[in-house]
Amino acid sequence: MTSDKTTLLLLSLLFSLSCSRVADQDDATAESSAEEVEEFTPEKEAVLVRASNLTLGTVSKVLESTANVMSMDVVDLMPERAEPVIEVLVEEGDLVSAGQVLARLRDANAKLAVAEADVRLMETQQAMDQAQREFERDQKLMESGGPTGVLSDRVFETSRQTRDASKTAHQTAIVARDKAMLDLAQCDLISPISGTISVRDISVGDMATVGARAFEITDQTNPKVVLYRPQRELMVLKVGQRLTATSDAFPGYAVEGYIERIAPTVDLATGTVKVTAALEPGDRLIPIGVLAKLVLILDTHENVLLIPKKALVHEGNQVYCYAVRDGHAVRIDIIEGFENEDMVEAAEGTDLTMDDVVVVVGSDRIGEGDPVELADE
Repeated sequence: MTSDKTTLLLLSLLFSLSCSRVADQDDATAESSAEEVEEFTPEKEAVLVRASNLTLGTVSKVLESTANVMSMDVVDLMPERAEPVIEVLVEEGDLVSAGQVLARLRDANAKLAVAEADVRLMETQQAMDQAQREFERDQKLMESGGPTGVLSDRVFETSRQTRDASKTAHQTAIVARDKAMLDLAQCDLISPISGTISVRDISVGDMATVGARAFEITDQTNPKVVLYRPQRELMVLKVGQRLTATSDAFPGYAVEGYIERIAPTVDLATGTVKVTAALEPGDRLIPIGVLAKLVLILDTHENVLLIPKKALVHEGNQVYCYAVRDGHAVRIDIIEGFENEDMVEAAEGTDLTMDDVVVVVGSDRIGEGDPVELADE
C-alpha cells in the first residue's frame, strides 16, 4: 500500500515539472514574437502640412469704434429783409468763399431809400455850413462890438444853438444814410465762411422770410469725429494719439487723424467721456455725415516677432501652434501680445525664434512629435 502512494507522488511531481517547462517555453516564444513585431513595426507616416516663416515687424494695440464725420463749422444763412428773390447764384455742392454773394433780393426800395438819404444828407450839410458861417460872423461882431455892443447876447446865443442843431441834424442824416446803405447791402445774401453749399432752400421768385434758412454752408476742410468712450478708457486715451478712418462709402481709402481734445468731465447719465478727433483728408473732401470706422492706435511695439494667425490653435484658455523642427511637430504655447488683422505678436516667454517655421495648414491632423512633411508653396 505504501509503495502505491509513493508511485503516485512521483508521477505527480513529474507531471508538474513537465507543465512548468511547457509554460516557460510558451512565455519565451511569446516574448520573442513581441520583440519581432516591435522590431518590424514601420515608423508613423509623415503628415503633409503647409508652414510659414515668422517675421519681425511693428504691431499696435488698437481701439475700434464708429462715428459720423462732422464739421464744427456749419452755418445757416438767413435773409434779414423780406423781399422777393430775384437771383440765385449757387447750387448745392458748390464751393464758396467768405464774402461771396449767393443770392440777390429785390433792392429797388432799398436803392430809393439810399437816394433819399443822400438828398437829406446834402440838405443838412448845406444847412450846417450856413449855420456855421452865420455863427462865425456873429462871433466876430460880439468880439468887436465895443462897450455899447452891436449884437445882443440873446441873438448870439440863438446863433450858437442854430449851429449846434444843424450839426446834430447832419449827424442824424449820416446815420440815416448808413442805415439805408445797410438795408441795400442786406439785399445780397453773402456767405460768412468758406465752405460748400450743403442745402439751398430758396428759389427765384420766392419771398424771402426773415429768420428762415436760405442756405446751409459747411466747411469740409476740417472734418471731425466725436466719440463717446467708456470712462474706464480714460487712462489709455491721450491727446495727439493717431487714428485711421475708413468708410464703406470710399472702399480702399483711409484717412489719418489724431485726438484733438478730450472732455474734462464724464457724462453722469451714460458714464462716457466725449473725445473729439480731427481728420486729415488732404486734398480729398469727405462728405459730412458719412459713417466712418475708426481704428485708434493706443500703443505700438516695434521689431517684434509676428506669428500668422492661421497658425494658432485655440483650446480652452490655451493658445498654441506647431513649429517644425527636425521634421517633427513641436507644440509651442503662445503668449499673445498685440495683434493686427493677420498677425499676432509672440510676447516675451514664447519659445520661438526667427529660425522657426510654424504650421498654418494641417494643425488639426498632427500632434506633439509627429513627423511632418512640408508642402511646396
